[in-house]
Amino acid sequence: MSRIEIRNLVKMYGAHQALHGIDISIQPGEFCVLVGPSGCGKSTTLRMVAGLETISGGEVSIGDRVVNGLRPKERGIAMVFQNYALYPSKTVYNNMAFSLQLSRMPKPEIERRVREVAEILELTPLLDRKPGALSGGQRQRVAMGRAIVRDPKVFLFDEPLSNLDAKLRGQMRAEIKRLHQRLENTIIYVTHDQVEAMTLADRIVIMRDGRIEQQGTPDEIFHDPDTVFVAGFMGSPPMNLVDCMVTPDGLKLGDSEITCATPNGLRAGERVICGIRPDDIRPASDMTADMTADTAHSAPITVPINLIEQLGTEKLVHFSAGDHEMIGKTGGRVTMAEGAPHPMSFDMKHAYFFDPKSEKRIR
Repeated sequence: MSRIEIRNLVKMYGAHQALHGIDISIQPGEFCVLVGPSGCGKSTTLRMVAGLETISGGEVSIGDRVVNGLRPKERGIAMVFQNYALYPSKTVYNNMAFSLQLSRMPKPEIERRVREVAEILELTPLLDRKPGALSGGQRQRVAMGRAIVRDPKVFLFDEPLSNLDAKLRGQMRAEIKRLHQRLENTIIYVTHDQVEAMTLADRIVIMRDGRIEQQGTPDEIFHDPDTVFVAGFMGSPPMNLVDCMVTPDGLKLGDSEITCATPNGLRAGERVICGIRPDDIRPASDMTADMTADTAHSAPITVPINLIEQLGTEKLVHFSAGDHEMIGKTGGRVTMAEGAPHPMSFDMKHAYFFDPKSEKRIR
């Protein structure tokens, strides 16, 4: 296990600045996920840690060494890519053993390592097969096994599950999590999928336009977002973010008024962005007795129901409030009609408020 320190990391491509002074401190054995939309700089950051991209400014340390000038093979890292990068003419065994053979490791030690890792990843029955005879999930396990046999200080994953179907992605997420719990290596994992980030990470780093928007535990990121971007990015379906006017008793949302407590310092007539998750917007009849008792500042408003998505155990309820399209939730067995008005209750004790200009949280 090794600590990773990324200090004031800068990347220039000619006149274009891709990274603007990134600072991340990753503890030994920590699973750190870099997440954000395409082009935000997360893969560039990972490749600079790996030594596959030159560093324009700043410093990367692995353990007690600054690695800026070291080649990838000197950094004690192993990387798992999106496209597996397996040798098609080699067996699973030889794909996993190849880097050890290049380093002239004794054959008995190579045999021991490959067999041990194959057992962990349930690859033992597949060792004599070639990649063409494997499923996508099996190939990804081979790519992971090839990294593990090297016994690296740090694992780097670059969107390793993006080529898999939804069911297989879920299975592989669980396998990667169990593997980390067993090996306890330091991991940096890049993804654009916020579900992967929430389920895998000890620490999430959300990036946007080459900068860090927020970093923290999954709970901190989800329940305590610092900005409009983080609030809207993390969560599926995403948080409802609506432009409102503050009134003496709460918020004006289109033609409706929601009675609620607003943060100190906001005055009637000011604009504010209100964020509320779909889980906290439900049909008025759906609110439980304990919720209603605890939500004195929630008030139902009648809105037109535009669309209902049936997800099995729950339904997503799309409705219009003023100029805004919003999403609420209800149980899968609740009957509602599309196109008809329906009273919806807002659990405002879980609402968030953001400044419309800076897009930062008002606390």
